[in-house]
Amino acid sequence: MEKEVRDEYIFQKKSLLVLLFLFYHSNVSYDSIVLRSFGFHFDATCNFKAIVTSKKGNIHKYVTHIYPSLSGFNYEKMDVMGNVNIVRVKNMDMEFFQPEAALNIYFTGSDFYATGYMEGKKINYLFRTKKTAITDNLLYHLSTDKKNENINDTAESFILWLAKLFTTKLKVDLIMGAGINTDYGAKNWNGLIESLNTDFYKGDYKFAQEIQHYTGQELFTSSMVMKTSGFDTYQSLNRELYMFKEAKGFDDPNATLYRCTDYIIHHEHTTVITYNYDTNLEYLLKKRGIRYTVVYDDNSFVDKQAKVDIYHVHGLLPYDKYDEKKYTDSLIFNESEYYYLYNNPYSWNISKQLHDFKFNACLFIGISLTDPDMKRLLELASNYLKFNFIFLKREKDYSETVYKDLTSYFFTFDLIVIWIDDYNEIGEFLNKL
Repeated sequence: MEKEVRDEYIFQKKSLLVLLFLFYHSNVSYDSIVLRSFGFHFDATCNFKAIVTSKKGNIHKYVTHIYPSLSGFNYEKMDVMGNVNIVRVKNMDMEFFQPEAALNIYFTGSDFYATGYMEGKKINYLFRTKKTAITDNLLYHLSTDKKNENINDTAESFILWLAKLFTTKLKVDLIMGAGINTDYGAKNWNGLIESLNTDFYKGDYKFAQEIQHYTGQELFTSSMVMKTSGFDTYQSLNRELYMFKEAKGFDDPNATLYRCTDYIIHHEHTTVITYNYDTNLEYLLKKRGIRYTVVYDDNSFVDKQAKVDIYHVHGLLPYDKYDEKKYTDSLIFNESEYYYLYNNPYSWNISKQLHDFKFNACLFIGISLTDPDMKRLLELASNYLKFNFIFLKREKDYSETVYKDLTSYFFTFDLIVIWIDDYNEIGEFLNKL
């Protein structure tokens, strides 16, 4: 996406965020809002519509127009009941037109002033961020400002309200990475690769450095060297995936993966996209009597009667099946396999991710999002009428500015960050949806 187009897209995305915040602040129920990009009464100047059912059962249609500057904005013409006019301004230190029927939002991209009418009530709201971060921190302050907690009857916080809005209106995906198993005692992705390297190099760090001098230190390089050197990667991978020392039992109801199965049980037809090779989720679902479908290659069969479909987009390696070709052929584990996959946009693995990232409400759990190819998919799947959500754990002694800047950074990929201090909070959040 070109820089100017990208900047315009981010402004439009922030404009949606601001309007939704005003609905939240005005105590509008999350399940009473429907967003539309097109309707029977077509208006080429309309960016999108927000259709709200009031507590009295009345229908309010908010026709939203986004203007790149004040120079293209006709105050009087656009002062019509039901119009939401979001206008980009350079600063907040100026006199603004006060509408008599519409809702005008004057927005710098980080600060905004909303004046006019919403739900038949006069709105006069000024928001200014505190400039303590490198990037603008609009979302961070909207979501962490204590004044914004418990002001809406349908959700205790703005982030929870947003998550409820999109998971109620859209199909839901749980996007799972290796971190979802860490509270069981399993390794995350970096730990897994490090363990395989240790097994391969057998503690010979000089040998490791000499290999990496020529191959680089990318995660997938080592696995390719292992394969071409005759090392049984899949047997070692099987051992790392399943034979670790458990920190807690798989039936522990407080484990993150177990809480995800709780969510699946209470929200039928949830989809799971997982980058993990293991069958831990399938094990838990089977134990709890939940019918599921597993997709891991081109020949998989999706059962309509299943309560949940599980897509292993990087392949599947069930316990002790490391010598079965149908499973090892499915694995995306070394450089060439990885590059082939992400340069093949017509593969089922890529098309599934692109479709669901773009049109479903995705909850990213146990994923660090350091992979540039996944971020490329997220950017290709951009959709300014929806958000996805990612759980990220705060690290001890990190500066608060880090979290502000990262919140803004992930927002550019359509991701709302849900910051947690402990993994147990993921299950607690899911339980509220």
